[in-house]
Amino acid sequence: MKTNLLSGRIQVQQRTVTEGAMGSTITWKPVQWRYGRVIPLSATARAQYQQLNTEVTHSLIFTEGITLNLADYRFKCLDKTYEPTQPPIIREDNTVIVCKEA
Repeated sequence: MKTNLLSGRIQVQQRTVTEGAMGSTITWKPVQWRYGRVIPLSATARAQYQQLNTEVTHSLIFTEGITLNLADYRFKCLDKTYEPTQPPIIREDNTVIVCKEA
């Protein structure tokens, strides 16, 4: 049952900065695919994060542990992109990352 709930494919992308004659260019390179689920946060949860001066819209749950630098990675699921706003939290063998939709 847990497998079916976290069966969505989420792409992990890494930021790459290229220096050129016109300045720096930021591109996002796909690094890997992970199985997980994207869950919109409730209005109550959003309000709690706003009190901490953090803008969040979704929670991403991954089936395996994932470590990343918040400034260098983002996630893509279907046609939406999510930027992590806080470090990952490990809960019951799953990794939860709070994100905002970009």
